[in-house]
Amino acid sequence: MEFNEGLYACARREVMEETGLKVKNLRVRAIGNAYIGDLKEEFFFHLLLADYDSGTLKPNGDGEFVWLTQEEILQKDSLLAELKTVLPILLDETKPPVSYSAEYEYGNKLLSLTIEQP
Repeated sequence: MEFNEGLYACARREVMEETGLKVKNLRVRAIGNAYIGDLKEEFFFHLLLADYDSGTLKPNGDGEFVWLTQEEILQKDSLLAELKTVLPILLDETKPPVSYSAEYEYGNKLLSLTIEQP
């Protein structure tokens, strides 16, 4: 987030900068934090869903953009361990948003995950 920038404005800007796409109907689905033991650092996450509005997908120098199903995403080795549990909740909009906290020993080695319901 940039200085004095709201969550939705930040999400719209980041999606536009990274993909060239405009999004609409943003909604918060999860808020989380993760503590990484070997780094002694805590990271905070806001996970949102959005609908496509307009724009053309632009090339990205860091890799290739691809559309994946939920099942394909969950099979990715690079997926954070916490997201294997949180993602199905996030994508099921019949469920309320959640708050969660995760603790990692190091890297992607998850020690604990607590999911809170409202």
